[in-house]
Amino acid sequence: EQTMASKKALAMQPSKKICMTLLPQDIVELILLRLPVSTLLRCRGVCKQWDGIIRDPQFAMVHIQRAPRRPLFFFQRENLVHLLYPSEAILFDEAWSPSKWVVPVIEPDDFLCASCNGLICLHSDKSTIKIANLATGECMHLVKPVRNSKTDHFSYYSFGFHPVTKQYKVMHFLRDEHLHVGTSFSIIQVYTLGDEKWRDVRTPQALSLRCVERSGVVNVGGAMYWLTEDEESVWKHAVVTFDLSEELFQWLQLPAVDPANYVLGDPDQWLITEVDSNVSVSYYETGKLHIWTIDSKIEQSWSQKYNIRLSMLEVPGPHWICGDKIILHDFNKNLYFYELMGKNSEIESSKLVKQLRFSPRNNMQCFMFVKSLVRLDAFRKAGVVRRPKRQEGWKLKKWEVWMDRLHRLENHCRSIHDMKHKIYENADKMGMEIKLDLQQTPDLDSSLRLINWLEYRRVLEILCVNLDNMHEVLTVMNNTTGAAHNKESHVADQGTSSSAVGISGS
Repeated sequence: EQTMASKKALAMQPSKKICMTLLPQDIVELILLRLPVSTLLRCRGVCKQWDGIIRDPQFAMVHIQRAPRRPLFFFQRENLVHLLYPSEAILFDEAWSPSKWVVPVIEPDDFLCASCNGLICLHSDKSTIKIANLATGECMHLVKPVRNSKTDHFSYYSFGFHPVTKQYKVMHFLRDEHLHVGTSFSIIQVYTLGDEKWRDVRTPQALSLRCVERSGVVNVGGAMYWLTEDEESVWKHAVVTFDLSEELFQWLQLPAVDPANYVLGDPDQWLITEVDSNVSVSYYETGKLHIWTIDSKIEQSWSQKYNIRLSMLEVPGPHWICGDKIILHDFNKNLYFYELMGKNSEIESSKLVKQLRFSPRNNMQCFMFVKSLVRLDAFRKAGVVRRPKRQEGWKLKKWEVWMDRLHRLENHCRSIHDMKHKIYENADKMGMEIKLDLQQTPDLDSSLRLINWLEYRRVLEILCVNLDNMHEVLTVMNNTTGAAHNKESHVADQGTSSSAVGISGS
């Protein structure tokens, strides 16, 4: 017979289902907006209603506005110490912990051009550039506007979004071959996702390509911003803004400050960045970093946001401010975060929070990234959309050495795991109680996912520590076994001596 409690429980189950189905859609949307992308992708399989909400482009845009922006560190492919290191991205989560796995859509020969509104733009030596969503794993290939290798470089591309038109646009700064020995450009080639071809937009005058290469481009509020040379200004530089909707240019003068208060050294010390969703410029003089943010594009007024004493530290580009934290690195390739307490800050070494060491890598960029639900199949006619299960780039011969390293690391992890069990088995047979103080290693299986180079180094360090600990235990076990063997031999020798004495006495 059923108890009253069980009857009540059974009676409550249908009502729970009814309550979920009767919830107004706007309430369901508010609940789903609070969930991270990884959870939402799983929630799509719950029911048709949820799948429709999560797939809605408007829902995706609202979700992006609420999602936290996190640092993304990109390390370019480079040949170091006779080993070719792949291009890889290290993402930091809300707890400021680095990612461990290779991002599937980033192949070992890719270069990161820009991160924008939940999507990234990647460049490679192939005939296409790639737009990708790191959260969903989708990527789209677009045919490049040029085939000349001299005018095809990852720093010549950028990527932006306009919040009103909801359009994503890829930009290519077409290098002038006949002016200033290729250090300028007069045409920007623009590709709107969803269109079928590139368009040429001519600049009002030749602009410095060298500034774009060195400082980069930022996308803020539906416009692209970059630095250019301006010999008539005090600082020898100006900011160019390109509206992604109207596709019109505007020049902004750098902050009007008294040059007497600053050491006017190398004008290349100017950088462009973004702080709190505002376009910002910075100027570096010996040990000091001055940062201004734009107040009004019409009045061309700026306000000073920070004065920071850096000492022997540097900032990565093109982004290095995330909320109230500044991202720094030293000459020993240690990466730090530091909390800025006000406008005037002096970096105290005791308060630096070390996040990782990126040695032996050299070429590091920092971008702000947000995980998004933006679907690339909405722009299907612009290019081929696919979700790669296995990266083709890793199959190239030049990456055989790197893949072999990963396979050997997997084998070492398995060997240590097997050795640990054998040690415990032998200890049980010997009647010994032992405790192996071993650090946990991740479940490595390169047929499923690849660990990134940072995690590779961490696992390698763990294996070395575990081997040392196991060696100490084995030494104790061998000494114990040897002592027991010597004792048995001594007893046996005594017995033999006694027998010999008895024989001689008889």
